[in-house]
Amino acid sequence: MNKRNQQKGAALLIVLLLAATLSFIALASMEKISLSAARAGNVNERSEAIWQALAIETLATSAIETAYDANDSKMSREDPWANEQIELPLDDGMARVVFDDATTCFNINSFAQSSEDDAQNLAIAEFVRLSKHLGLGEFEAEAIAQSMADWVDGDNQRRPQGAEDEYYTTLSSPYRTANKLAASVTEIRAIKNVTKDVYLALVPALCAMDRQGPSPINVNMLERGDAAVLAAVLGDDVSLRGAADIIAGRPPGGYSDITAFLAEPSVKKLGLKNEVTRRFEITSRYLKARAEIIYDRKVLTMTSEIAMDGNRARVVSRRIGAEM
Repeated sequence: MNKRNQQKGAALLIVLLLAATLSFIALASMEKISLSAARAGNVNERSEAIWQALAIETLATSAIETAYDANDSKMSREDPWANEQIELPLDDGMARVVFDDATTCFNINSFAQSSEDDAQNLAIAEFVRLSKHLGLGEFEAEAIAQSMADWVDGDNQRRPQGAEDEYYTTLSSPYRTANKLAASVTEIRAIKNVTKDVYLALVPALCAMDRQGPSPINVNMLERGDAAVLAAVLGDDVSLRGAADIIAGRPPGGYSDITAFLAEPSVKKLGLKNEVTRRFEITSRYLKARAEIIYDRKVLTMTSEIAMDGNRARVVSRRIGAEM
């Protein structure tokens, strides 16, 4: 083969290599463009679903106000809104909405109360009782309560079994205490002594309200599974079984007023103090609205906590995704 033919062969080989390289580049570019388009489509779909969830949240607040007015400020488990799943059609899917009470819980922000009137000590004692009913030991519960109090109070003074910045800043991934009201119960996962198992045991009975005081409990919304919360509020003399019996003894339709609840023999014999009787109501000042937006075989869940201020409902917090 002469030199001219060799040069032609080399040139042809170079052209083929360039063509193959350009083909690979074009395929890679098309793949990236397709992936970006798919991502953009998913983002748009999710954004639309979030806006739909927010619109349903607005409808939910109006529905709660209507239910509040219609029931003359009395709410119970027997009310239709508390038992029915509402389905709403959407252009490209559907939505499901479920309402629930959000008062049957221990408000972790009650630890932020001033200790001047012993309110904080009462909150710690109630938390310890609740934790014991949920399977924790008394010493462990006391240590967690004091750590929680250090987390939400506004000072840097460590309680005997608590923890302030000097503990958290020495961890392998350091951080500081919040020193303000918790925005979510999930914050306790960052608190000293709260392991995953402890968190899973406690979280169903806890809440983080936008106030320092204890949760106002609607006795008409209590279920058997709420016995631990009720027993913790009623005091040391009430067992889980006793609290469950009180809940089971509620009349159909619920109590007409708190006086009727306090007059129940099993409650009356406890001789409850005013700071305890004031905890009970026949309406729910805090509720949850859980919306599921179903679109393109996907599901977006948003849980909104709604507070009643008089006859007006306002959204306190919202969470997109699983609650736990």
